[in-house]
Amino acid sequence: MNQKNSDKPWFIYLIKNKLNQLYCGITVDVQRRFLEHASNSTKCAKALKGKGPLVIMFCARVGNQSEALKLEHWLKKQTRQHKDKLIAGTSALPVEHELLGSRIIQANINRQISQQ
Repeated sequence: MNQKNSDKPWFIYLIKNKLNQLYCGITVDVQRRFLEHASNSTKCAKALKGKGPLVIMFCARVGNQSEALKLEHWLKKQTRQHKDKLIAGTSALPVEHELLGSRIIQANINRQISQQ
């Protein structure tokens, strides 16, 4: 039986593009979503289209869809300096969350891309 997206754990992420800009998004599957962005497919965010190579800089499990949406809205209003502190680990999200290793995620994604 398929689980509804609202029942799955949600993640918030920050992606850096070749212009050193940060893009914030939410998803239930970070690797799938990153591959959609990196492939410049129709599912790629307009803000990232044609701006590769992309690097995932930050990722955290944040709870349900509602919490993820609220957190995404909050994070998009933060300064670049605050986002850089999140990436560096010197600041934290204002909600309960579980940090995921962005380097491990990026390595898995790179492996997946090279196998295609």
